Amino acid sequence: MRMGNLERRNGTKSACAVCGLSDERTLSYTRLESGERITVCGSHKIAHRRADRLARTTDELRTMLTERRAS
Repeated sequence: MRMGNLERRNGTKSACAVCGLSDERTLSYTRLESGERITVCGSHKIAHRRADRLARTTDELRTMLTERRAS
């Protein structure tokens, strides 16, 4: 049995560590360099996976994945 969504099945509320999105249907997880598991939305999971390196901290993850398009 897959246990990847245990928190969602148990009713644990959470939000993306980068953008704050709290729609649990879009939430997933990524791992920091230390192995710590962080809740992120699907978009930020993909962006972290495509990054040149893994973030060391949640703050570094936010910095790495913030909006980079010019206004």
